[in-house]
Amino acid sequence: MKEKIIHSLSFVEDVIYVIVALLLTASAILLIYNEFISFPEFFKAENQVQTIIEIISKTLLLVMVLEILYTVRITIKEHVLCSEPFLIVGLIAAIRRILIISVETAYFQEKISMYMLEIGVLSGMILVFVVSIVLLKKYK
Repeated sequence: MKEKIIHSLSFVEDVIYVIVALLLTASAILLIYNEFISFPEFFKAENQVQTIIEIISKTLLLVMVLEILYTVRITIKEHVLCSEPFLIVGLIAAIRRILIISVETAYFQEKISMYMLEIGVLSGMILVFVVSIVLLKKYK
């Protein structure tokens, strides 16, 4: 009886992970579609820098979605939740924000002190993520 319940719960878990994987795949496809639609606007836009920021942001968001999808795939396959892809997603998110801030500081000089503080915090987070990833790989 106990094994039957465990097997049923495992099946439900797999179904939920498949649904999450399908939603992430749909999100990735929509992001790619939106990228293709946004790209021609780059040539028409008055503020091309803002369009570049949006394209970079969407591309890095796509990479984050793909990394989460990879985590879900491993979880379905091995029934183990791996922490390394989540650290990579955090790393990509922090780098994405720093890239956006670096472009924004060129056009919004009045917010530079706030941006510098945010870059400092993000740099610390990046260091923690990288050290964590290295330690995970080393002691695996």
